[in-house]
Amino acid sequence: MNQFMRISCTFLLLMPLSAFAQHGGTETAPSNQPPAATPAPDNINTYLHLQVNNLHKAEAPKVQDKKLILTWKGDVTPRYVAVAFQHEAYRQKHVFWRNQHGVHFLVMDLTSDMPLTLEYRLIVDGLWQADATNTNRYRNDQGIVLSRVSLSAASLPAHHGPVQGNFGQVEFAYHGKPGQQVSLVGNFNQWDPFAHFLEEMHPGEFHLTLQLPPGTLLYKFVVGTKSFLDPGNARTGHDEQGGTFSYFENKLTTPGKVLDATMAVASAAHH
Repeated sequence: MNQFMRISCTFLLLMPLSAFAQHGGTETAPSNQPPAATPAPDNINTYLHLQVNNLHKAEAPKVQDKKLILTWKGDVTPRYVAVAFQHEAYRQKHVFWRNQHGVHFLVMDLTSDMPLTLEYRLIVDGLWQADATNTNRYRNDQGIVLSRVSLSAASLPAHHGPVQGNFGQVEFAYHGKPGQQVSLVGNFNQWDPFAHFLEEMHPGEFHLTLQLPPGTLLYKFVVGTKSFLDPGNARTGHDEQGGTFSYFENKLTTPGKVLDATMAVASAAHH
């Protein structure tokens, strides 16, 4: 064995397994460093993110800030954990995030049209199962155990964000004390509190209609020197600095034509 081969072998023996993996290996050595914090979902604020990221075990479902929080933790780490709901005919899988302690969690926005009783099943690597943390469950006619969460009307938002019309028209509404001066700030007006003021249409009922571009629009209401989220919009997020905002997806739609409606009715009658 020549000197070059001896040096190469010595290097491979001394090189940490983690470095070996970085150079194309398949094994990694366990690290004593704590794992990095899980990136926050877009729809939760910093305070709520800290709560779910610091969980060491799964907890019973709860409702907070007009959001449903579900958690799961098992003996092994699965590829994915998800939940499916009865009111969505179990067709949509809402995939969980995983925190730094191996607890999978979902923070789901509640909407104004949700039923007050949510029935659901968890899906862990394709295996459908009841929520082990939830004692509110029952067995249906097919013998399947379903988990349930009961909601109150107060836990649902008054509406699901601003009312969207055609051609990008958006109506914002705020209910508060009469006689206030309420403005709107967002990523569509450079967060300028003097750009758009709501009009008090009735005592304590403030409205503003704007023509806005399509895409994700972030916004807050401002009264005096204080800004706050839209109480009627369950969709909230936060930026890297911990600032919070309400948001919605603005879609450009056009009104249906009389001819389109006539053809739709005729097609329905034909079938």
